[in-house]
Amino acid sequence: MSNFRKSIPSIASLVAFESSARLLSFTRAAQELGVTQAAVSRQIRELEEFLGVSLFKRTYRSIELTAEGLILNGGLPTQLQAVAALCERVRATQEPRAVVVGMTSAFGTNWLTPRLPEFRQLYPDVDLRLAVNDEIVDLARQRIDISIRYGSGRWPNLRSKFLLGASDMPVCSPAYWQGRQPPTQPEALLDEVLISLEGAPVFMGSTWADWFAANGVTVSHGKGGFTVNHFTMLIQAALGGQGIALAGFPLIDDLLASGLLVPAINAEPLKVPGGYFVVEPDGEPARESSALFRSWLFDRVRRDALAKENAAKIQ
Repeated sequence: MSNFRKSIPSIASLVAFESSARLLSFTRAAQELGVTQAAVSRQIRELEEFLGVSLFKRTYRSIELTAEGLILNGGLPTQLQAVAALCERVRATQEPRAVVVGMTSAFGTNWLTPRLPEFRQLYPDVDLRLAVNDEIVDLARQRIDISIRYGSGRWPNLRSKFLLGASDMPVCSPAYWQGRQPPTQPEALLDEVLISLEGAPVFMGSTWADWFAANGVTVSHGKGGFTVNHFTMLIQAALGGQGIALAGFPLIDDLLASGLLVPAINAEPLKVPGGYFVVEPDGEPARESSALFRSWLFDRVRRDALAKENAAKIQ
């Protein structure tokens, strides 16, 4: 790499240029930067001397960018923003007791939130901030330190580590049957009220067509049902006895364990492709608190799996 000192002008001159080019005024740039107009003019002249070109056409009452100024202004703001973001990330590492955790509303509501009291008891001085978003977001841009994301585990500019797999099964409230005997054959569910989930941008899981196909059922008719576009609505409808939902591990394990939801039929869960991954911005320094949360998260998943395995052996 060449000597940066010889190939890059001073940051002050670049900042002065960016402000002047955006405002098209040395005076307003000086006001924005909290310096004198003479200081801004001097920094622009130093930058022009360094580059060997004129960046502004100066008139008595106004300035405008030259062709060379337009070229510089085309990429400089983005690069300055990247440098500022990087500095902010490094500065944030000196706040070891703060961590921003990203997740979908489904994972946050149904899996993470019920388990958070344990983390907060273990690390009461960690400033835990939850960033819930059902769209795939840029972690670095949103300043999210660590996130739980569903997918293949391959995302650009992110390092990822597998956390949990997922599976689906037909579930409902015990009250749904209203004294009727639950069916024993998969095709019998075609005559029940089936609740469908569609439009979820991050995690769709399986569809009823997937489940019936996996159980050797050709879908040619059905009693009908209704569709929602949010996982929380799907679960609330099932809890209210309104129909049978397709959902499963790990999001409804607690509801199954409590008996609020029950399997609608005795069948093997349908494994969903992909899985939940812990993701973090690649190539950026991690906070100490991020490491604490990551370690706790994987340990909690391990302990939950062990408890589930032991419970199955007892039954």
